[in-house]
Amino acid sequence: MKRNFINQEELSDKFWNIDYAGTTQKISFGKTGTKGRETVKEFADEKECIRESEKLISQKIKKGYTEIQENDEIPQKKELSDQEKADLYFWEAIEKSNKYKKAHWSEYDIDEHLENLTAYLSKFGRERLVLFEKTLQEKLSELYTAEIAELSIILECDFKKENGTYIYDEYLSDDGFIYFRCWLLLKGKAFFEDITKDIQSFVNGKYSFNIGDCWAEGLLYVSDEAYSENHDNKDESEIRDTVDELYPGNHYDSMERTMNRQPKGGAELQKMYPKLVKEMGELRSS
Repeated sequence: MKRNFINQEELSDKFWNIDYAGTTQKISFGKTGTKGRETVKEFADEKECIRESEKLISQKIKKGYTEIQENDEIPQKKELSDQEKADLYFWEAIEKSNKYKKAHWSEYDIDEHLENLTAYLSKFGRERLVLFEKTLQEKLSELYTAEIAELSIILECDFKKENGTYIYDEYLSDDGFIYFRCWLLLKGKAFFEDITKDIQSFVNGKYSFNIGDCWAEGLLYVSDEAYSENHDNKDESEIRDTVDELYPGNHYDSMERTMNRQPKGGAELQKMYPKLVKEMGELRSS
């Protein structure tokens, strides 16, 4: 049986074909438009060959491959814009450097993640690092909203409980709110997309966090630290300075931006986010 697959998701443009009959399995794979490579494997019997081949097919489908018929023409991959590529590079770096993405929160360590991220980025040139820093600043800017500020208040600020109602002190420091947003970004693309739609997705059961450590200031410096691995970065801000010059509108702090509205505090947050406040209030009170 011969089956053909392609993967054109995000930056990928690859083919993977499998042909198995009797005890022989032949696989060809590579970049679309090239001959690629071929492997041949022999199995002890036909049943094992079928079982192992079908297992590989299932794995490829889970990784984003789609099946095409033998005589179908491979579709032309849509060219991504520079902005789309920068976005993909950014999230790829964040997620590939997190060895504990699916682990319990107690296994995750912010400093280890930042060290791995710096090491990952150090393999790339200056242009890629500038793109990472530019995208980081853009994402921090996207998170400069009243809703995200209210999430920070619920997770970090002092509160009291009166007659079953949680009442929050709404004070947030400018620097602390930047570090909090850095922490959110380290959780990856899926979380970022969920949390920007509804901050109550924080307690949707898909994610695991240590809310006792909600700052990741070091993310602000990883691009320059990565650059310093292979260059004499004397002022320690070569990449950030370059981004400031090329993209002067990339402001993510309170000095240059205005929020969509004034963040709420006090007892208002329980009315606005009942599930989030209940779960976080009980957790922080324990």
